[in-house]
Amino acid sequence: MIVPVQFLISNIFGSGLGVKRFLSYVVGLIVVFGICDSWGYVQEDCIRCHRDGTRESALHIPIDHFNASVHGREIDCQACHTGVVDQDHATTKGSGAVNCGQCHEQENSHGSGAKVEHRPRCYSCHGTHAVFEKESELSSVNGKNLTKTCKTCHPVECGERDWLSWLPSLQIASHNKQDFARVFDTDNCLGCHQGMAAHGEDEPLDDQDCYRCHMAPEKGSPLLGNIHPRADLEKHPAIFAAGFLYLLLMLALFSGGFAFYIRKFSRKRKDRRR
Repeated sequence: MIVPVQFLISNIFGSGLGVKRFLSYVVGLIVVFGICDSWGYVQEDCIRCHRDGTRESALHIPIDHFNASVHGREIDCQACHTGVVDQDHATTKGSGAVNCGQCHEQENSHGSGAKVEHRPRCYSCHGTHAVFEKESELSSVNGKNLTKTCKTCHPVECGERDWLSWLPSLQIASHNKQDFARVFDTDNCLGCHQGMAAHGEDEPLDDQDCYRCHMAPEKGSPLLGNIHPRADLEKHPAIFAAGFLYLLLMLALFSGGFAFYIRKFSRKRKDRRR
């Protein structure tokens, strides 16, 4: 069958050179149409499926926030989500993964003492599609929003006491507050932890200098206890023991009071029968 086809092509294109050009053209079309899906998948396709209110996907993105973000103003979706090239990404595990290191040189050592699978990623603090400059009040790492951001992973350290830690975590705080440019609240994360609270580095990120006293091992901490007390058997066993004793005491008081009223109620019923 090849010879008649070549004969037909020769009659159409005239010479052997025409046949070669025709075959090259066909091969080129095959290659182009084979990869056109990856070329044709543009940001509008992402927005169509992932915008707020759509039913195309369970993952919704606030498009207005993304367009105003530092990424939305400069790059498109595929610049970060390099594994998303066609509709198969919806069924391909890990296709939407991002690697911030391909553009940002800043190394993330936050939580370096934990296992790799438990360590926070860049977007754990900076957000995913609404990433703004830290000076912006919309930024999750802006000073006004930092406590809320840190609280997602460190609720107790940011002031949210669990029921077992509440009683033993009562504190008597004393501090010279003559410098009103400083924030002395215990939920001022950067004040003590500075770069360690961000990327796991020693360099300070602002002028809050609580760390000079409270995070300087060579000077010794002036605290007479833990600044972030927590009923944790491994980290704070004394607080855990105190909390457990408080719990037993409250259960004993509750049980004793309940038993007292039951006995009192039973006596009244017996007296009425008499």
